[in-house]
Amino acid sequence: MLTYKEKFEEYVDVAPVSNLSLSIRNLLIEEISSDLGMDGLDAAGLAKMVRERMDILPMRKRECFKRVVGVDAGSQIIPLAARQYAVFSALAYSLPQGSRFFLQPESMSCTYSMGVDRFKGSVNLCREAKLYETAYKFIENGNNPELVLIDGPLAFSSWWQKTGTEKERLRLFKSIRNLLNTSQEKGIIIAGIVKRPSARYLIHYHRLAKDTDLSDSFLMHLTLKAGERTDIFSINTALMLSGKNKLPMNLAESPIYSTYCRMTNDWSIPPIRIDVPAYSLANIDEITDYCYSTSYWNGIPLAILRADEDVKVSRRFIGDIYSEIVGHIGRDGGEVKRLAPYWGEGNWLGA
Repeated sequence: MLTYKEKFEEYVDVAPVSNLSLSIRNLLIEEISSDLGMDGLDAAGLAKMVRERMDILPMRKRECFKRVVGVDAGSQIIPLAARQYAVFSALAYSLPQGSRFFLQPESMSCTYSMGVDRFKGSVNLCREAKLYETAYKFIENGNNPELVLIDGPLAFSSWWQKTGTEKERLRLFKSIRNLLNTSQEKGIIIAGIVKRPSARYLIHYHRLAKDTDLSDSFLMHLTLKAGERTDIFSINTALMLSGKNKLPMNLAESPIYSTYCRMTNDWSIPPIRIDVPAYSLANIDEITDYCYSTSYWNGIPLAILRADEDVKVSRRFIGDIYSEIVGHIGRDGGEVKRLAPYWGEGNWLGA
């Protein structure tokens, strides 16, 4: 019968390492270089195939809209040892006047029995719902922009069915439905800007899923040149071809179409995805040209960039508030030990 030491040595290389940092460096260089070498051969051929298979369209730098609104949301989790807390908000930034519109921020809390990942999922769902609710209320309050850019998708994969509670999921899709229906009634053009797309909609749409495990974004990064975009494709069709449940799209009650756009020559910035509802498709050229024209920094349209700057809930800001809370509780004779941060989180909280 093997001893504990023998069992351990069977699974673990116990050769001594003189420099852990150097070992990590060498491992990553070897691993990433090897993976990119294998992926590169596959991706280059696929990129050529995609350019031959689908229309690649040029964009022009023209600001086709004068009254534009960017809407973004932000959140931060406060990890105390006793409970998990989170705060989230959303803001609409109007160009050219620079005015701001927001609803009352919200907070959430729960014990760790709920689980860290499950809590993060609920926070993400509620933050996204707040995003679309803010855009909806902005329009409902009598504002009449020509174009509303949402910092987020209008199309959701089945992944969103696996996180949060049913109430939170329904809140998200109700908020999207309200925004789309109201903007259509008022003749306001809507587009969702996805800065970090990880989906494989376009790959499923062109039946390439069996040929590659790459994401749309990386494949399009190799396919598109700066100032180019793909032709539109149907998210509903892509979901159907993927064999995944279409419930999220059905709840939104509006067909969603997408295009990938490369806004900059910077090698480190992949294309963004722009989602539009069917009733905005007539303006797809104007939408993409406007986004291209105003993407002055990191390939992000100006209206989205401004909203992101104003709604950002930074760790430093939350750390300052935490310090105030500790002082307030301490002055009132409360038990400050209840405010102890979760292990490893005390540095940024200022504890």
